[in-house]
Amino acid sequence: MCVAPLSGLAAGPVPETGLNEYIVKRNGDPIGTLKIDVQRVGDRLTARSDYSIKVKLLAIVLYRYDKRMTEVYEAGKLVSYETEIDDNGTISRVTVERSGDMLSIAHPKGQLTVPDNLLLSTYWPPATVRQTQLIDSSDGVLVNVTVSEPVPADIDIDGRTVKAHRYEMSGDLKRSLWYNAKSGEWLKMKVTASDDSVIEIERDWPPVWKRPLL
Repeated sequence: MCVAPLSGLAAGPVPETGLNEYIVKRNGDPIGTLKIDVQRVGDRLTARSDYSIKVKLLAIVLYRYDKRMTEVYEAGKLVSYETEIDDNGTISRVTVERSGDMLSIAHPKGQLTVPDNLLLSTYWPPATVRQTQLIDSSDGVLVNVTVSEPVPADIDIDGRTVKAHRYEMSGDLKRSLWYNAKSGEWLKMKVTASDDSVIEIERDWPPVWKRPLL
């Protein structure tokens, strides 16, 4: 897949206009999907994401998580963000609005104001790996992170081998991140959950082979 530059957002490439699909796995088993629909008009970029997982025991749904996100960037900077999360029946919302050179964040525990050069923890912008602070896309709070230098790492995804760079993020968020070595496209994230299960979000390309996800 080709990618194209957008001034300022990542000082590098971002996904081309269209749908970018990912599969979510828990301990190697598929449990859901992430779909990021990117639309671009001039310097304005809108990314609408749909993240949905279900953990099942046979036909019984033990846990469900649905997260809808809309990110808007203009001239490379975050203009607004909205998310609604249904965490197994508990609903929460986070909003971000730019005002001048600041961002106003409203989250379940209150409000805060931060500089407008911060990114969200949505990971698809390649500049994520150059941040020392992120806005948590689920909670709306600020998190401090440190990201390692890239390590070349070929990665097997959906039946193909892709040359990638792997980064290790530590601090308030601990996860491994892979980006296409040539284009900068986000390919994969791996994180250990609070129950010690391994969660992976991995790039998927059409045609998508049928999976018993839902």
